[in-house]
Amino acid sequence: MKKRAAIAIAAVIVLAAAAAGCFFLLGDGAELREDAAEDTVELVYYTIGDPDEDLELVNGAINELLLERYGFTIDYRKVGWNEYENQLTALINTHSGFDIAFAWAQNYQSNAAAGHFLDLTDMLDGHSALYGAVDERFWRGVAVDGRIYGVPTNKELATPLHFLYSAGLVEKYGVDIEKYGSIASLEGVLAEIAANEPDCIPLFFDASHVGLLATLGYEYAAYSDLPLVVRTSDRSCEVLSAFEQADVLEMLRTLHRYYELGYINEDAAIRTTLSRFSDEEVFLRMASGGPDSAASYSQTFGYPIVVHQAGESIVTSESTQGGIMAVSAYTAHPEECLTFLEALNTDAELRNLFNYGIEGVHYTLTDSGQVHTISDGYTGVEYTQGNWFILRTREGESRDKWETYREFNDSARESHLLGFIPSYEGLEDERDAVASVYQRYSAALFTGTVDPDIYVPRFLEELEAAGIEALRAGFQEQIDAFLGADREETA
Repeated sequence: MKKRAAIAIAAVIVLAAAAAGCFFLLGDGAELREDAAEDTVELVYYTIGDPDEDLELVNGAINELLLERYGFTIDYRKVGWNEYENQLTALINTHSGFDIAFAWAQNYQSNAAAGHFLDLTDMLDGHSALYGAVDERFWRGVAVDGRIYGVPTNKELATPLHFLYSAGLVEKYGVDIEKYGSIASLEGVLAEIAANEPDCIPLFFDASHVGLLATLGYEYAAYSDLPLVVRTSDRSCEVLSAFEQADVLEMLRTLHRYYELGYINEDAAIRTTLSRFSDEEVFLRMASGGPDSAASYSQTFGYPIVVHQAGESIVTSESTQGGIMAVSAYTAHPEECLTFLEALNTDAELRNLFNYGIEGVHYTLTDSGQVHTISDGYTGVEYTQGNWFILRTREGESRDKWETYREFNDSARESHLLGFIPSYEGLEDERDAVASVYQRYSAALFTGTVDPDIYVPRFLEELEAAGIEALRAGFQEQIDAFLGADREETA
């Protein structure tokens, strides 16, 4: 385990070779030719994900389409999961180096507020097709002080917690996955798996926060790197320190008991979100996402998975900010950037090319028009870009998948705080200090690695010293003002 953990957390910096330049693919994708005029605009686009063996090939095919239809090209760069955020920070700090970049919740909010991302609000008036392609609730969720600084991925609006079970083990032991909707409810089935499958990890965790607090009816007041929450059912949205709540402490005790019993992988607190090993058999994982996702999870983890939703479907500001394409405030080509983003949300051929690669090279279509993967040379990171509802479905997925997603979005309940993004003016030191303390403790506590009765008191002392009460009070004042204004507008 320890050897595998060391491998899992080793950072391998692999930047994609940005060779697209002014080259693009011929129609058959077999060779490159220099054909673009010297004055053709080339947008530099950074996103997260392991650089693919065929990234250059796909970039060429993308550029052929872009140049023909829209008159510009892109330099498509993918940066590894563990390196991307540092790379984005470096690019932003130099005020150059990119035109469009993937962002999410925390770094989107902070960089928008700091003026590093371009204010797109007025420009969207000239791109009504883009605005209309994305659900209105996403636009509300990504607005910072009423202004829009990025285009959200049009996908599931809520991202409830899912329990992901090994389909093979569920069938073997006759597990009724509908019975389990909380951490505490899992004890019996985890014990059965541990007793009968000694080479299997009953409950796999990594260092991410997952969405465990949602199973207790909480949502984060700002985002998941600050341990301040509100109860979803509380219309007044009283801001609470999460680890002072009795039900949270009880859940942590349960997790620690599972860890001590060997139900949780011993390296959980130091495993990265995407780290996995081919020799590991896992009974239960947890992830946040949308409906009808078993086929997608099965492809991601490499074995058949069945899924049960454990948390309520709540549309929050954070859930709408899971994937955002932001334009640099320093771009020399703002109009081309908006045209590119509009195309990714309205041009089905371009969107599917980004997601699946080149037809005949990376996938073929089944008789029913679904994607059958034939090569792992290129893999799009679906949630980072564009409109899901113009994507083809994968083989094994329901052909009605996107209708299911529309129904899911329509039935999801809006958080009372949808659209609330806090200001940290005057609270920057407290925010950074509290986030730093939380980062040190959260993985160990949420994976059951340490005894909460020993570590939570220490944790709370450090949070107090870091200024969590000032941060909580500041959030509460802003939330009260937000709710007052919001209720007046909807009255």
